[in-house]
Amino acid sequence: MITHPLSRWPARAHSHIRLEVGSVPRAGLGPATRGSSDLARGRCRAGPRWYGRHVIRAHLAAELLVDGDRMPVFVWTIDHPEGLVLVDTGMIDSRPEVDDLSPTPHPENIPRDVASVINTHLHFDHCGGNRLFPGVPIHVQARELADARSLHDYTIREWVDFDGATYVEHVGEVELLPGIRLLPAPGHTDGHQVVVVETDAGINVLGGDVSVSFRELGSGTTEGQRRVLALEALTWLSHAPEPKIPDRRP
Repeated sequence: MITHPLSRWPARAHSHIRLEVGSVPRAGLGPATRGSSDLARGRCRAGPRWYGRHVIRAHLAAELLVDGDRMPVFVWTIDHPEGLVLVDTGMIDSRPEVDDLSPTPHPENIPRDVASVINTHLHFDHCGGNRLFPGVPIHVQARELADARSLHDYTIREWVDFDGATYVEHVGEVELLPGIRLLPAPGHTDGHQVVVVETDAGINVLGGDVSVSFRELGSGTTEGQRRVLALEALTWLSHAPEPKIPDRRP
């Protein structure tokens, strides 16, 4: 059995929500290093709040049962001039190791026509769809990949290493594409990272599991949480149904 890292789900989940937030890329966005210009749009129910062509979309990729409450697992896409970037991949099926969480995968909601994938970390509910992307570069912190491959009960290793898996390992902060930056945010895992998207409408942070809730994020307990709070930016969390600018709590 895999020990799930989240001890409890502190708020009611709204599993029907599909969110889209639009944003304008900063001037001078250059070409991606690899990918397709044929952008996938995903499946979303709510209409986008448009600022321009560069759009961040949340997709419900799975649901888990935690302490009797349904907990959504969101992944995100970022429109980029040279292709679609997918952040985390949710789950496309289950395994006996996680059946105690009654997972409900939603593979139909995971966009497939992507130029590159980013994993905030490699816990099973964030990398379970990686297998959909053989040959596609999957960007991860080197520490995270090493821990996923070596630590007992850390994740489902068959979901990490699969035929055609093409991991690109990073050490520390890196500008992956113009306007898309990977920022280490340790705490939830030692190799956890967040994705910082710079736009004319302001910075957006795709936070993964830097915290389970915005209340937890506001505590600034971990180094990763403090780094996100310092950005004072609109932040998306994997298990929260709506993004917001987090407030630091005393």
